[in-house]
This record gives sequence, structure tokens and C-alpha cells, in this order.
Amino acid sequence: MTEREFLKSEVLKGLYEELIHYDYILIKSTGEFVKKSKDGWFKYSLLFLIRDEGWEINPTISLRINLVEEIYHTVSGFEKKYQKGTPTLGTSVENYINDGQEYRFRLVNENQINKVVSGLTDLFKKVALPFYQRYSSIEALDKVLNENPSDSSLTGAIFKGAKGLILAKLTKRSDYPDLVKVYTSHYEQLADGFYLKDFEKLILKLDSSNIVN
Repeated sequence: MTEREFLKSEVLKGLYEELIHYDYILIKSTGEFVKKSKDGWFKYSLLFLIRDEGWEINPTISLRINLVEEIYHTVSGFEKKYQKGTPTLGTSVENYINDGQEYRFRLVNENQINKVVSGLTDLFKKVALPFYQRYSSIEALDKVLNENPSDSSLTGAIFKGAKGLILAKLTKRSDYPDLVKVYTSHYEQLADGFYLKDFEKLILKLDSSNIVN
């Protein structure tokens, strides 16, 4: 094991000892801490970015609502083996807080391990847990995505319209027809319309009686 691998392993081990109290399980190969919910999962992930010396660690937060993702994957084109891993909502802690500060951690030597673990645990408690609680329902997700259709910060531009429209259908939003137009325009402009055909397939699926009761 190299020094860099040792540092990563120790941070994951130390954070696991903290997060296990909240029923989060470590997937060591991906640096993810996951907790299953009745509707999907919550995930606290660490992106270990290689630097000239050691690591830069970027924590991210995401959650999944199975129903939304299952509908999405009827038209997504994702291989079956990847479909269970897609989040409904997700972003870095840094982008979520969005106050101009960097919420990342440099890890160069063994003496920094405890401080890094402490900082990551603090962000989990203060940012991740409230995030999961706030957006754990279909109604809350619908509101955050569809009240401001142009904001793709919690989904990314590729997924925003598809996930937003699914949620609008599930919650029976009165402005659903308007959102169809807004998101169609979004995909017409995104990547020269590359994703438009799949989105149009989704509209047809959502309008069929066997997709959303």
C-alpha cells in the first residue's frame, strides 16, 4: 500500500466509525457512505482528487427516489447495471452551500487525518443530514426542481428537465403543460438538441396510463 492509499484508507475508516452511528454503510471502492430509505437511498460521497502531494477531498451529497429513477430509465438508455446507481438529486457540498468558500480538504500526511475526519463529519451533520431530510419526499423534490425550472444546480443540465417533469406528473402539478414547453425548449438548446429525442419519449411515457397512476 502506498502512502497515498494509506491516507485515503484511514480517512474512510475514521469517517465510517462516525457515520455508522447514523446507519451509513461504507462502500470503500467508491468512497461512498450509503443509507437505504424506504423509497431509495441517501449517499455521502468523497471524491479523492490526486494532487502533487496527497489528496484533495471534495465531499458530495445525493439522494435517490426509486420511483422517479425507474420511470426515468424507461427512456434513459442507461445499461441495466448502472440504473440502480443514479441519484435523483445531487451536488457537491461546496456548490450546495454556495457562499464563495471551498469546502474541500487537503490530505498530505498522517498528522492531518483526524482533522480531516472531524471536518468531514461536521459537514455531514450540518449539511448532509438536513439536505436528506429536506428533500426526502416527492413533493419537496418537485418544489425545488420545478419552482425554478432554469436552475439545474441540484441535478445537472442533462437530467433537470426529465427529473423535473416526472416529479411534476407524480404530484399532478397544474402547470404541467407549461413545464413540458419549458423543458422541451431546454433540451432543444442543450447540446444542439442531442437529448431532445429521449425527452420526447419520456413525455409520451408520462402521458400513457400505465406509467403514473
